[in-house]
Amino acid sequence: MSKKLFVEIVSPEHEVWAGEGDMVIAKTVEGEIGVQPGHVPVLSLLAHDAVVRVLGARETGEVRVAAHSGFVSVSGEGRVSVLAETAELAEDIDVDRARTAVTSATEEGDNVALGRARSRLRAVGEDVA
Repeated sequence: MSKKLFVEIVSPEHEVWAGEGDMVIAKTVEGEIGVQPGHVPVLSLLAHDAVVRVLGARETGEVRVAAHSGFVSVSGEGRVSVLAETAELAEDIDVDRARTAVTSATEEGDNVALGRARSRLRAVGEDVA
């Protein structure tokens, strides 16, 4: 049996997802990070327009979450905690609402809102810049 990571993704409102996975991929302010079992401990700032992917999780093999600002913490015991200001599972994202948010944020010049809306679309698998 291969080792797994225990992953928890939480926002101030609730626990978004928790479970086991083979690898976590997250966008940080310094670039994308990939974590597998045995990774050294690390604490990094989550980007404001991040998508967090947990590979090897669930029956589908992947969990995708649009996560905005916060931290990614990796312990030496194989635990990955994503503590985000806001976070949404891909299956909970309203795609039409996210598309409208991209348009509104672009018109208003709100780069933070634009990043959040784009990350929601990327989390559901849409190709956005």
